[in-house]
Amino acid sequence: MLEILILLVVFCVGFYVGESVFAYRIRHLIYKEAMAQGIELDLPISTKPNIAKLFVEKANDMMYLYDYEANTFLCQGKTLAELASLAQKYKNIKYAVVADGDDMLMFVDGCVKEKE
Repeated sequence: MLEILILLVVFCVGFYVGESVFAYRIRHLIYKEAMAQGIELDLPISTKPNIAKLFVEKANDMMYLYDYEANTFLCQGKTLAELASLAQKYKNIKYAVVADGDDMLMFVDGCVKEKE
């Protein structure tokens, strides 16, 4: 019984250490890619930016942008570029991951970045 408890504790500690290392590596890669693209981040690498999770619905010729977690309407526009600029202008969303049907996009400082 004690061996199982020890294995469980070791597994949990290893899991959390691995999760922290993975988060650090992802944050470092995002920062490095932003610098390579010429995007200046006003945040040091040790702080976490607030990344919104959004999705797009299309009806007729309009696109509607919603917050995924709160399921609230944010703005509407005719293009993704317009949605990105309006989201930054009206809701102060600098960084976002956006689901557009089966496509995943990023909004960075009011601009649309395609997933490569």
